[in-house]
Amino acid sequence: MPQARWFPGLRGRMASARSVSARCGWRRRPIPIFLFDLDNTLYDANCHCFPRMHAFIHDYLMRRLDLDEAGASALRQHYWRRYGTTLAGLMRHHDVDPVEFLEAIHPPALAATVPEDAGLRQWLRHLPGPAFVFTNSVASHARRVLAQLGVEDQFVGIFDMHFASYRGKPDAEVYRRILRELRVPSWRCIFFDDSRANLRTARWLGMHTVHISRRRHPGKGADRVRTPIQWRHQGG
Repeated sequence: MPQARWFPGLRGRMASARSVSARCGWRRRPIPIFLFDLDNTLYDANCHCFPRMHAFIHDYLMRRLDLDEAGASALRQHYWRRYGTTLAGLMRHHDVDPVEFLEAIHPPALAATVPEDAGLRQWLRHLPGPAFVFTNSVASHARRVLAQLGVEDQFVGIFDMHFASYRGKPDAEVYRRILRELRVPSWRCIFFDDSRANLRTARWLGMHTVHISRRRHPGKGADRVRTPIQWRHQGG
């Protein structure tokens, strides 16, 4: 069903994730809740955002920690592998201001090359429940990406790093915080992500999981696997 049927009055604007549960009546109806990762799930971030974002991260690390480019790249990858996000490592070991860091690596120009996706919009319009973005980036960047894709009005809210108190996926407490905010049981949530680690946490908590991957078989932690083309343009 089109989203307007489920959420009259919300089409054409984004609702604050903090106020969503008070304004929408899905808790009284057993419809599914759709949670979508942003980068490399709703669009190809490897092509359109990540190369420049990594450059912004390297620039920040070089300035903030007095590193050369090779050292900045190695540190970014080390913290990402160990903690799930570069920011988590920077906060733990270098007392970095998370707001400053996130603003530095998500400038408005970052989303400029993301293309419109009419197939994605059509698929989202027929979801039988509300859709949210659950991202380790920031809401301002997510909104710009969704606007570029032409699907901003198909999402009710965004759960970002600010909402997560800068902990991010795959920290289980962040998922629990979202469930508390939505006031729904985990089994009603369907979570789409390209990261197996993020999916494992969701499945452990009882969510249904869909791995967005070019591989044909779901990895550990995923109930189903779909390639980007399959789920966006061939009915999910």
